[in-house]
Amino acid sequence: MAEQLLSQQSGGSAGPSEGGAAPPRPPRFPAFNGLRAIAAVLVLGVHTAFVTGVTPKDPIGIYTARLEIGVSVFFLISGFLLYRPFVSAHLAGVAKPRTGAFWLRRLLRIVPAYWVALFFATTVLHVSKMGAGGWTAYVNHYLFLQIYYYSQWRYGLSQAWSLCIEMTFYLFIPLYAMAIGRRQATRNPSRRMKIEIIGLLCLVVVSFAWRIFCLSHKGNQGDTGQLGLLWLPAYLDLFACGMLLAVVSSWTHQHSSEPRWITRRWVPWVSWGLAALSFYAVCHMGMPIKPIYTQTFPDLLRQSLYESFAFFLILPAVFGPQNKGLIRKTLRWWPVASLGAISYGFYLWHEAVMSKWVDYRHLIIFDIPYWKYFAAVFILSAVVATVSYFVIELPALRLKNSLSWWRQRSNIGSLNETRDPEDPSA
Repeated sequence: MAEQLLSQQSGGSAGPSEGGAAPPRPPRFPAFNGLRAIAAVLVLGVHTAFVTGVTPKDPIGIYTARLEIGVSVFFLISGFLLYRPFVSAHLAGVAKPRTGAFWLRRLLRIVPAYWVALFFATTVLHVSKMGAGGWTAYVNHYLFLQIYYYSQWRYGLSQAWSLCIEMTFYLFIPLYAMAIGRRQATRNPSRRMKIEIIGLLCLVVVSFAWRIFCLSHKGNQGDTGQLGLLWLPAYLDLFACGMLLAVVSSWTHQHSSEPRWITRRWVPWVSWGLAALSFYAVCHMGMPIKPIYTQTFPDLLRQSLYESFAFFLILPAVFGPQNKGLIRKTLRWWPVASLGAISYGFYLWHEAVMSKWVDYRHLIIFDIPYWKYFAAVFILSAVVATVSYFVIELPALRLKNSLSWWRQRSNIGSLNETRDPEDPSA
């Protein structure tokens, strides 16, 4: 029962057919909660390793500093799961998911839990504070705008910079799908696929061009300097990589053309081996180990290796038999999948838990036993995240069922039964 609750689907609802047959019912991707769990633990690892002194003082600091790679995993997961309903409709030549419903679902998924965590961290627990500016600072943080203001981006929930990027991506993805899917129903399947690939290549080019521009103006303490490296264009290549997996997955599923070699038992091990190799390579680039540093042109390669790591980590969860092999079974194992289900709350609360545990135990920063601290923060964060999941996140998601227009069903066959890929109640 728990696995059924926690497993994710990649579909989305759509409107009336615009031509062509409805695509087959999208497959389940039950290993994705396991991937979220890995990403959450990696993020916790990078933060606890720095606070305890492992990163700045220990030789393995070159590895623990790069555990920030977990954020890239989250970005690729979003790119895949959120774009797949759109590309599935495009390739089948049918109507795309409703934009309004998509945006509302994302707001219900992200905003309530974030607002509660932000309020407690800044107003109740006082482990974080707002930047200067009075009520405007509160507006910036509660509306995910802090990354656009140099006086705000380090305040509030410091890890929420990635949520600001995610929110921008949520606004972007239906508009991108609308543009890329224009007149798709009049084209043959091969032409539709070609347009999808060209569109993703354009996103990657835009991402690299934007980062080169920002790095060339890194002396500015403003929008086009280092601050611009926190905006969505700087991370479009990561999202595009996840979207590419969605495109290929949709194509192979609709045409029953998944290559036989992808089902081999050795494929997940090779894929994760390549992910490990990418991680090893980025750790030995000689990058700074501080959590916040001034980016330079080598960071172009750093991000590409992060992307490679996330791509190969996710690959076995997209292709091949999802009920076979140790790697996939581990990702689906209920303790791992359960952590993935609460990973959003885990991500929101873990830094507040870290700060309060330091105060409660009167610990000395940079001189803390790592594994005891990691274990304590992990357990407490999981407890708080579980409360957030059941008390805030699930009830917020169920609000959509109270909206009459939400329950309108489409008439394109099996697509009308698909669910939000990131909805834990699905």
